[in-house]
Amino acid sequence: MWNLKMITYSDDWYFLEFARPEQRIALAPSVGLDSLDSKQAKRLARGVSGFPRLSVRERRGAELIKECSGRDAEVICDPTLVLTPQEWRDVADDRCTPSEPYVFTYLLGGAGVEARDVLDRVTDGGRIPVIPLSDRQKPDEPDAGPAEFIDLIDHAQHVVTDSFHAAVFSSILQTPLTITHREGGASMFSRLEQLADMLGIEHKIYGRPEYDLSRAGDYEGVPEAIDRECEKFMVYLKGCLDA
Repeated sequence: MWNLKMITYSDDWYFLEFARPEQRIALAPSVGLDSLDSKQAKRLARGVSGFPRLSVRERRGAELIKECSGRDAEVICDPTLVLTPQEWRDVADDRCTPSEPYVFTYLLGGAGVEARDVLDRVTDGGRIPVIPLSDRQKPDEPDAGPAEFIDLIDHAQHVVTDSFHAAVFSSILQTPLTITHREGGASMFSRLEQLADMLGIEHKIYGRPEYDLSRAGDYEGVPEAIDRECEKFMVYLKGCLDA
């Protein structure tokens, strides 16, 4: 994770500066931002200078690295996509998963106008319960960790999210999905747009010309797209290990 909003200038472990350059592998880190100020750009340039090869998981991240350091970074998929649906289900935990139908939300920017509109439609005007989760546990949320998060997505009737990883797991597990825009905070939406373009799920992004709520569960061609991205990921990793 190379999000410069979360890295201080002296943090060396984000860029593996405790190791020799030949020991460092940048395996799809996330820059996570769409723009950098001058101080952030300088820190990123210094950090990536110690890697023999570079990869990131976002096109915008590769562009930012090129702009601030002059170096090229290969764009490969998020590592979560490299494991199969069954491998993720093997580590899932159903202790927080209701037996009755529910809609799952993972909204890091809160339930904004877009999310509320979708939820009204997919819950039949509130008749289907909503299980909410966020990155900061709140009183009305289940006591869920990563294993429960996966299971809640896997068994949901619909997932409404502004989160990259909730969209990734919904795509891996083929759960009906709507992606909404996060309200407030730094813009990170380019990574969700890239995911949609990569997997061919543009119709799941609220507000896109292709958006179609009736196709929320349509994942035609997605497993094949994931397989292609996994192959690129493994070629890059093997190249680093064999160097």
